[in-house]
Amino acid sequence: MTLFDIPLHASLVHFPIVLLSLGGMTLLISLWRPGWWGDWGFASLLAGLVFTVPAVVSGLIDKSLLPIDSAANRLADLHTTGMVLMWPLFGAAAFLRYIWRDKLAAADKKARVALLLILGLIFLIWAGHLGARLVYEMGVGVGDAL
Repeated sequence: MTLFDIPLHASLVHFPIVLLSLGGMTLLISLWRPGWWGDWGFASLLAGLVFTVPAVVSGLIDKSLLPIDSAANRLADLHTTGMVLMWPLFGAAAFLRYIWRDKLAAADKKARVALLLILGLIFLIWAGHLGARLVYEMGVGVGDAL
């Protein structure tokens, strides 16, 4: 999917990657170092979750153009699965951080939010790596490869 001959998914995907990874890491820091880290991380995480939606939609449109029985489509399935698992993990972490904003000093609450953030970061890195393999190893989205 392109807009003015610019691949849309490749143009959109970097915003949520940066916002979610920085938001996740910043929120992790804020669990043990209160202050501006928490507010900045929370806002970044929310923005990343919002920007993920157009990235996913454009990616699914691009994925629908791949041959069904191709290796690229199988890898795209794993990439999509990783992103589908990542989104609710970060969403749950943001939700819990919001409802527990005054109670995050409790160790059990910190541990839950930290676990969700760490898992979200792991799935983001894994799925991002798979997306990079689609582009750089298989040429998906490059020129006429899509």
